[in-house]
Amino acid sequence: MIEAADITALLLCGGKGARLGGQDKPLLSLGSDKIIDHLLTRLKPQTGEIVISCSRNVARYEAYELRIVVDEAPDEGPLGGLQSAFKAVNTEWALTCPGDIPFLTCELVTRLSLDAERQGVAVPFADNERQNLCLLINRKRRNELVAFYAQGGRAVKRWLDIASIQSTDLSELGSSFFNVNTARELEEAIERSNHPNQS
Repeated sequence: MIEAADITALLLCGGKGARLGGQDKPLLSLGSDKIIDHLLTRLKPQTGEIVISCSRNVARYEAYELRIVVDEAPDEGPLGGLQSAFKAVNTEWALTCPGDIPFLTCELVTRLSLDAERQGVAVPFADNERQNLCLLINRKRRNELVAFYAQGGRAVKRWLDIASIQSTDLSELGSSFFNVNTARELEEAIERSNHPNQS
């Protein structure tokens, strides 16, 4: 089991929110709390530190009094944000997490640890797909991913395929990877947040 103190969480908040009128999704409200508040509550017990990777609204994120990494390549997708954020990680392990999945399971590190120790990286399969941006990844594998980016790679999915990484089946936790991309999904998230026993 990988210890929380050995893990830095990278919360990826650099998306453009194109299907939500350009709104910064982690800062959207689900009732009394924002999406990012839900995520921080779930990530804190699993990791030693949380770093926020963002490309705008920096002052609003700074209000959380966490380390901030400003995305050096905001137009190059999540992998661009990841390779920037990896520079801020001093621990052996990093846990990467999109900023638009408010109901993330509190068991993520526990469930990924065995495969992460075996492969150097673990990625969940849930909600009928591989969750490519939820990685528990060690230093060596981070360096490989950065090298892939430097060579022109732009998709985490492609790197995982090339590296033949076996996914960790978390199908029974599929609802915890629900992400907010549209107005309808935001309404659903608000409803779920009003009924915490369903999350």
